Amino acid sequence: MPITIRSERCPQNHPCPALRVCPVSALAQSGLRAPTVDERKCIDCGKCARYCPTGALQSSDGRA
Repeated sequence: MPITIRSERCPQNHPCPALRVCPVSALAQSGLRAPTVDERKCIDCGKCARYCPTGALQSSDGRA
C-alpha cells in the first residue's frame, strides 16, 4: 500500500484535513475515525502525508 495510516498518531476526533488535498480521492473517512486509503486509487504523490498535521499518514518512500 503506497500510503500507510498510523492510527496511534491520528486523534480520530475530527474530520481528516488531508482528505481534501488528495488529487484522486483515495482517502475516505467513516465518522471521525482514522482515514482509510483505497490503494487502487492512490498514486503515492505524498500530498496527504505532507499535509497531515500529526504525521499519521506516511508515504511508502518515507515522506512524512
